[in-house]
Parts: sequence; structure tokens; C-alpha cells
Amino acid sequence: MQIPWMFPHYTEVAWFYFSQTLLTSAVSLVIFLFFAFVYNKLKAKNEANGFVAIVDMLIETMDDFFGSVSDKIPTSVKTYILFLFVYILWNNLFGLVLDMFATVVPTLHHNFRPVSTDIYFNAMLAVFGVIWSIVYGFQNNGLHFIERYIPLKGFGIAWERPKGPKVILWIIVKILDILLGLFIWFLEFIWEFTKVLSLTLRLFWNIFAWVVLLILIVWATMAAFHVPLLAPLLVVAMELLVSFLQAFVFALLVLIYFKMAEESH
Repeated sequence: MQIPWMFPHYTEVAWFYFSQTLLTSAVSLVIFLFFAFVYNKLKAKNEANGFVAIVDMLIETMDDFFGSVSDKIPTSVKTYILFLFVYILWNNLFGLVLDMFATVVPTLHHNFRPVSTDIYFNAMLAVFGVIWSIVYGFQNNGLHFIERYIPLKGFGIAWERPKGPKVILWIIVKILDILLGLFIWFLEFIWEFTKVLSLTLRLFWNIFAWVVLLILIVWATMAAFHVPLLAPLLVVAMELLVSFLQAFVFALLVLIYFKMAEESH
């Protein structure tokens, strides 16, 4: 049974059905490409342009920070982490703009919804990041990395089998050793699943909660004073901060998972 508000509904566009978040993502991508085009034009014309300088400062600052977390992380991974940050941040900010329009034109909620409030979207990003970190672990450690998940050593002969009555104790200890190894590596499998679940739900709940809060406050002020007042503006300011922090935390956690995969147990 699905909880309706946790999943976007579908709307018909030219005889095709699209989810709210897919429509939002498509519009967001078009506007992002437009800004990228403007950025490249302005930078080619004048690198000292204020807009260009702000964008460059933000990207370089985040790139330097992510690069300082680990010196071993390859450029491809750092580029991916930076992409995650920019992509999630852009979608969060674009969703905030749509929320502001939707408070004035409520019917927009039927067609558009912030992408980060789609649990499928968040899960896709989380699964891809966690799987790549596991692949990176094998690339960095070779096949020995599999010992993090499968207790190969536990099935081997850890010491020479004794003779006489002590053999029974040896067998019991060996069985306990194997069972303990299986339990520990089972926890490792659970940990990988927990990573995906944590990334998915953290981004979903934080963005969704602020969307609901903004709508409720706007409706309340509209009902009481017939015009939006200061309260919605304060919520928008806080949502700007939350949008940045959630994009940063998501990207940073994925980077930490890569760093943890650098060394095998």
C-alpha cells in the first residue's frame, strides 16, 4: 500500500502521462542549460563578470573541500561528487521557486513537484553512489575487498587441528568462529543497505518537510490577512539554507563512503 503524499502522481501531457517530478526535472534541466549557456558566454566575454565570479567561487570552494577529504580519491569520483552537489542543489532551489509560484497559483501543485521530494529519484542517486563506492573498493583493494562481505578466512583452517579429547573443543570453537564471521559480514551487508536508506530518506524528509511548512504558513497568512506576510519570507530564507545543506550533506556522505572503501577490513 502506497502513501499518496510520498509518491508523485501522474499528469497527462499530449496523450502521455508524466510524473510531477519528471516534468519538474525536465523544466529544471532546460533552465539549467540556459544558465550554463549564459555563463559560458559571459565568461568568454569577461571572466571578471560578477555572475561568473560567484559561480566559479562556489564551484572551486566545494571542489577544494571535497578534494581535501581524501587525497587518494580519483578525479572521476571528485567530479561525480561535485556533480551530485550541483545537481541536487539546483533541483532544490528550482523546487523552492516553484513552491513560491504555487502558493499564488495552487494548481501548479498538480503538475509540478520538487524533484528531491520524489523518493524514487533520491533512491536512484543513493543506489548509484553506494554501488560505485563498492566498485571503487574492489578497484583499490583487488579481490581481497570481497572479504568485507564474505568470511572467506572463517572457513579456512585457522590453526592446526589438535589430537585427542581437545578436538571436540577445537570443533566447537571453529564453528563459533565461522558463525561469528557470518554474523559480522551479514552486518556489513545490512550497512550497505542502510547507506542507501539513510541517503534517500534524509534528503526526502528534509525537503518535503520545508515544502509542507511553506504551504501551511502561506495558507494561514492568506486566510488571516489575505496577503502573504513576513512569515513565508522567513520560511523561504530557511529553505534556501536547507536546500544548500542537504545537497552538501548528500554529496559529502557519498564521498565518505568512497573514502571508507579505500581500505578493506
